[in-house]
Amino acid sequence: MSRADIDRLLTDRGYGIVSLCDDGDPYSVPLSFGYDGESVYLPFLSESPQSTKADYVSEGATVRLLATDIAGRFDWRSVAITGPVHAVDPDGEEWDRFISTLDDNGWFIRGFERADSLDSVQGWRLDPEEIRGLERTEQPSE
Repeated sequence: MSRADIDRLLTDRGYGIVSLCDDGDPYSVPLSFGYDGESVYLPFLSESPQSTKADYVSEGATVRLLATDIAGRFDWRSVAITGPVHAVDPDGEEWDRFISTLDDNGWFIRGFERADSLDSVQGWRLDPEEIRGLERTEQPSE
């Protein structure tokens, strides 16, 4: 996939599967994300005191986000982004960018409205070290 196609998929989808790992124990979960052309913003909404995502993520940890657009068996696109994550401080300058990016193209940012407050949201920025785009748009020849 071209970089423009990758950017378009990431901007248009706004949701994917994030994979985390803790001591070799993998954990994957669907979530909304925001993409600003450089970084990917990941909101971890904690609706209970026990949050598996929060247990598996830490400053600088490597994560992978997979976003897909599947129209059919022979018509699909996917983008995998791998890199370290960094906490976004709710009291810092980057928090407004985090929220506005999610609001621009996150798929279910409005889910935050169900939360008692934004205090239950952890913000993470994924800095891409590797971006891989794959696609198949042709029917096999018979």
